[in-house]
Amino acid sequence: MADAVGHLTARSWAAVGLLLLSVALTPLAAQTAPAPLQAVRFSVFASRPLTDVAFVPRARAEPQAVKFLPNARSPRYEYRGGMPLRFVDPDTRAVVAEASIPADFRDVLLLFLPLEKASAAADGKLRYQVAVLDDSPARQPVGSLAILNLSGLALSGTVNQQSVTLKAGFNPPIPSAGAAQVRLTTMAKQRTYQSYEGKVSVGRQQRGLLILYPPFTPGSFEVQSRILLDQPAAAGRK
Repeated sequence: MADAVGHLTARSWAAVGLLLLSVALTPLAAQTAPAPLQAVRFSVFASRPLTDVAFVPRARAEPQAVKFLPNARSPRYEYRGGMPLRFVDPDTRAVVAEASIPADFRDVLLLFLPLEKASAAADGKLRYQVAVLDDSPARQPVGSLAILNLSGLALSGTVNQQSVTLKAGFNPPIPSAGAAQVRLTTMAKQRTYQSYEGKVSVGRQQRGLLILYPPFTPGSFEVQSRILLDQPAAAGRK
């Protein structure tokens, strides 16, 4: 059972960049075209909590540190400004990541993916690539489980008794209030290998997001995972 992520190797992350087909992946090149102001709410997550990330919530404001949690979305932050949303090192103020959020997104989950050192050096020393996921209740309602497949593997199996074939990136939510038993396998060299097996408990007023990362060990087919639970109505209240 792969319920926890220790850390991801640079080789593992090399595969991730090609997999985010249903999330808005931010370009790493600097954007110079002027853009209208946007107002968005966002939370963040990374496979390992980061401590070197802050953002400026509005014009002429001081940088605000972003708190990453090990097993959950961060607290929700508000931003009003142009795109891309830039994240900075709180000590040096150097830009460490950028997120280009589509104009029609109001609530987003930002997934921080570490860049290899060579890639970062070639691209203005950004430390992280950011995947933007529409996190609105319209995209995923309460009482459901969604799977974000970043594993690099072609996975299929069952969620309870429902058959699933996962595409890369975000997969449609499955109604699953209560305990959902997830079993996933992959094919290689005409053999079937178990990649994930676990139980996800989602309350009636909660949403579950199962994130599948590449295997930690090269040649392995057992994916790493994180399970994020939230209550969107509560998160949106002041």
